[in-house]
Amino acid sequence: MQHTESSFTGGNGTRIVYDVWSPDGDPTALLVLAHGLGEHARRYDHVAERLTDLGIVVYAPDHRGHGRSGGKRLHARTMADFTDDLDTLFDIATSAHPGLPTFLLGHSMGGAIALAYALDHQDRLTALVLSGPALVVSSGTPKPVVELGKLIGRVLPGVPVQKLDSKAVSRDPAVVAAYDADPLVHHGLVPAGIARVLVLNEQSVAQRLPDLTLPLLVLHGSADRLADPAGADLVADRAGSSDLTKKVYEGLFHEVFNEPEQDRVLGDLVDWLQPRLAHANP
Repeated sequence: MQHTESSFTGGNGTRIVYDVWSPDGDPTALLVLAHGLGEHARRYDHVAERLTDLGIVVYAPDHRGHGRSGGKRLHARTMADFTDDLDTLFDIATSAHPGLPTFLLGHSMGGAIALAYALDHQDRLTALVLSGPALVVSSGTPKPVVELGKLIGRVLPGVPVQKLDSKAVSRDPAVVAAYDADPLVHHGLVPAGIARVLVLNEQSVAQRLPDLTLPLLVLHGSADRLADPAGADLVADRAGSSDLTKKVYEGLFHEVFNEPEQDRVLGDLVDWLQPRLAHANP
C-alpha cells in the first residue's frame, strides 16, 4: 500500500486536504470515504489498508473546517458546503482512475453527507456504505425546540450548543485516549450552524430515500449514543434499493470500525464489497 496527501481549492477558496491510499498493483475499484463530525481522514488508515488489500484505491478528504483543511472550525451553512467538496474530489479521483467501479463510504456526519451526495449523484456510484449515519438527530426533541434551534443556527451559526463525549466513541480505552490526544480532532463545542445543517438534512433525506436505488450497506452499533441507531432503521425502511443490507452490532458504540470487534466489522464490509466488486468487474 502507498499513501499520499494532496489538496484542492474548494468553494470560497477553502483549501481541502485529502488522502489517497493506493494498492501495490493496479486498482480494480475506487472508494471515497467521508469521515464524521470533528474528526479527520487519517483516523481511517486501518480501514483504507484493509480496502487496498482488495485492490481498492481509497480517497478521503478532511471536510472543510476539519483536520488539516481550511475553513472556520466545524462551520457550515448548508449540506452543499460538504457535498460540493466531495463532488470535486470525485472529479479528481475518477479522472485519475477512469472507468473503475466507484463506491462511497460515509461515517456519522460523513454518512449524512454521503447519503445527501448519493441522492443527487447515483449515476456516479456503484454502491453506498453508511456507518453510524447521523440521520436522526432530533429524535425526542419537541418540534418547537427543533425549530428554535434551526433559527439560532441560521442567525447565530457560531453559537456553541454541545460537546461530543469522547467516551461514547468506542469501548476501547486506547481509541478514546488517542482521540482525546489527537490535535487534528475538534475537542471544543459543536456550533449551532452545523447542527442546523444536520437537522435540515434529516428532514430532506427522509423524504427522498425512496428514490435511492443503489446497492446499500448500513452498519450501526446498538449502543451508539452519538448517532441514533434509528438512522439505520430509517434508511432500511425507506430506501428504494432492492440490494440493501443492514447490520446492527449488539452493544457496540459509535465507531464500529474502532471497536474491539473491528476485525469482525471490517470483515463484514469486505464480505459485502467482494461480490459487488466481482459483479462490477466481470
